Amino acid sequence: MKHIQPKTFQIMVAILSTRKFSQRGLWRLCKSKHGISIGQINKVVTELQQKGFIERLWRTPASEAMVELGFIGEDTLDFDMGRANYILTDPVGLLRYISLFRSMNELRSFTLNVDASEEKVIAKLLRQDAVFCLGTAQEQYTPYYRSDEVSFYSRNPNRIYSFFRTAKRGQTKVNCYSIDYIRVRNEKLNLFQLLDSLFAHESEGMKITTKVQTVVDMFCDGKSTYTKPLLKSLWGVEI
Repeated sequence: MKHIQPKTFQIMVAILSTRKFSQRGLWRLCKSKHGISIGQINKVVTELQQKGFIERLWRTPASEAMVELGFIGEDTLDFDMGRANYILTDPVGLLRYISLFRSMNELRSFTLNVDASEEKVIAKLLRQDAVFCLGTAQEQYTPYYRSDEVSFYSRNPNRIYSFFRTAKRGQTKVNCYSIDYIRVRNEKLNLFQLLDSLFAHESEGMKITTKVQTVVDMFCDGKSTYTKPLLKSLWGVEI
């Protein structure tokens, strides 16, 4: 599998999260994250525009008229006066594109089956370095989905593996994933911090991936069919 570059992936997640943006606005959102440059933003935006996932929109008399007629929202033009702005027009296409180059299977650190309920496994992981993802996160966003496994990211998968490896084997499947990383010199750095606003947040005492990151992960795990409620709430689209 050809892999997506970490910085490119992060820019794409930012685009999915903001929907309407200028290049400078996107750069301001990403620049503190491992030195993403305006040139890298421009390269990704140009590529996605060519593929038809985003469209360019200038603030012009014509676009002002479109606002007045109700064809586009007034907030669409609020990013950079006089600059080129962009709109995400095909979020599902972009999600599918990302999934061609990013696989959750390749990010999986370990899978174990333990003799404990999902609730008890989650309760134990709340005290560990874990961010719940995939179906475990989606359960927090929609009442229409129930996962049959516990999935989470960790920066210290070896420590958590040691925690579970002596547990009695059972029916509850536990999946641990490594956070996408970038190499800086000879060091591996996590692409996202655990509570990076693009990656995760706390909800009712749990650290879970954001709605956008959850959908991205589900697509990258071959489970896009189960994301229909989130696709509708995030982008107003259906598949």
